[in-house]
Amino acid sequence: MSDTRTRVNLSDTSPKASKVYFERLAAMSPSERVRIGVTLWEAGNSLQRAAIRRKYPDADEAEICCQIAVTRFGEKLARVAYRKA
Repeated sequence: MSDTRTRVNLSDTSPKASKVYFERLAAMSPSERVRIGVTLWEAGNSLQRAAIRRKYPDADEAEICCQIAVTRFGEKLARVAYRKA
């Protein structure tokens, strides 16, 4: 397995801050990393739902889910999955 630190370019971050960041990640337990990942996913999902609701104010929950799928998986796959082909 390759070292993530060599693949991630944090160009706007000082080397000292980058070192602290990666040390903190390395010190986390797997459950902590999963918890952070889930929290970030939930925050992004919430923001995306709010944006879709603003764009389609009359959309029901099924249409909101379909529009989210369009942004995540593309028009063709989302339309097939939601049977809107």
